[in-house]
Amino acid sequence: MLIKSYYSAVAMVAVLGSFFTAVEVARLVAGYPAAVLAVPAVIFAFTVSRRPGGEPVPEKVMAAATLSVLAGGSVWLGSQMAGHPVICGAVFVVLMAGSIWTRRFGAAVTRLGALVPLALIAALLPAGSGTGRMAWWPLCGWMALVGFSAFVWVRVVRRVAEKLTGLPGSQPGQAPAKRSAQRAGLSSRTRMALQMAVALTAAFSLGHLVFGEHWQWCVISAMVVSLGPVGRGDLALKGVERGLGAMAGTLVAALIAAVAEPQGTTSIVLIFVVLALASTLRAYNYAFYAAGITTALSLFYGYFGQSPQHLLLIRLQALVLGAVLAVVVGWFLVPVRTSDALRLRLGATLGTLGSVLDARSDGASAAKALAAFDAAATNLNASARSHRLYRAATRKLGTGHGITPADAGEALLATRGPVHALAASEPGPREAATAETVRLLRRAVSAPADPLPELPEPAAAAPLADLDAALRRFAAAIPALAKRRPPEPASSDDVLQPPVSAA
Repeated sequence: MLIKSYYSAVAMVAVLGSFFTAVEVARLVAGYPAAVLAVPAVIFAFTVSRRPGGEPVPEKVMAAATLSVLAGGSVWLGSQMAGHPVICGAVFVVLMAGSIWTRRFGAAVTRLGALVPLALIAALLPAGSGTGRMAWWPLCGWMALVGFSAFVWVRVVRRVAEKLTGLPGSQPGQAPAKRSAQRAGLSSRTRMALQMAVALTAAFSLGHLVFGEHWQWCVISAMVVSLGPVGRGDLALKGVERGLGAMAGTLVAALIAAVAEPQGTTSIVLIFVVLALASTLRAYNYAFYAAGITTALSLFYGYFGQSPQHLLLIRLQALVLGAVLAVVVGWFLVPVRTSDALRLRLGATLGTLGSVLDARSDGASAAKALAAFDAAATNLNASARSHRLYRAATRKLGTGHGITPADAGEALLATRGPVHALAASEPGPREAATAETVRLLRRAVSAPADPLPELPEPAAAAPLADLDAALRRFAAAIPALAKRRPPEPASSDDVLQPPVSAA
């Protein structure tokens, strides 16, 4: 909890710096009301602070320039939404879907594409707040400056935090896995891009038809629910969490507006408090994050003159509709099977585990590889949650199998403790056999219906013995990942025994 609070504090210092810089630019130079530049500045800095650092300097420069251009472009797009909803909606959909599809071109392009959603959310602020009636130029240029300022504040504050504390200024992130050999059918990235495009198109259309000038809440909901989940189970589960969180955030914002002046200092302070809490609690459940972001957006709109109490029912209905559209589209349109998504993340986690062992055998620092392993395990845990719920439901009904995909996920997640204990110890010659076990299991995950390989003999002493034991429990669960397998009767807790020779 302390380390999460540290990262939240670092992020909020950057957000405050970006906010006050934008206020001064609006007041002293641009001659605009403070909120016109300050509100997007908060969104830019808060979202950029979620990005892991460590990229090369040329990529940092490119990211800063990209954010500046996108920030300026968001002003133009938002200012044209009311007069040209079809054209601007199409631009919005193409940019959002394109940012997902381009993930296929590597980690650097993925990180640059991740800047697109925050600019598009900023474009929705003037669309729903009345600032869209302002001339888009020179506001476009001032917004580009605000975007650049937000990026610089995040990077500078992180650097200072690293110097003062010795801790990294941002939470570790996982670079996207290298693109594997082309397989038949659409890739998962292409499927997710298509799902996002259709969900947003439906949200724009129904939002305008049903909610009139308040259509943006339906679009925000569809976008937030569609962005991130991989697989139908993950999408359905996160759709429920994000939908409930967004509705809770709308209710909280209405309560705050009832006791605080929407355009007063108290509301501004509460916005920062809400964002800090959302950032800290995100790791526990995304519903908290969705509630915090929706609360902040509602308070922002209140700052622009929209009454949360008056629009409460409309916003709740729009949020529900957007979430339902995203889940329905993701479930039926070129869906990514939950088991396929789980296998992908199992393979990624094994790959990062192998990188940790390889770094130790080469005598290099394993810190970056360990951070990548932790990030991969976090993603794996997200994909395994829906399998756990399904396993619990089927076993309660007496229809479950003895070994399930959830068991595979939990067995591999159980390696986190031994891996960290191993990273704190001196490298030993026995680790080569464990590295070979990891390589064999990666191949087995890619073809779970094939006979399991014969694994090397496990180590005798901890922590390597604990890691080998967890890997062998994982090996026993690999057949459950096959698309077609004969039913197994439910048995005792000892079902996950290594089916391979110890020789």
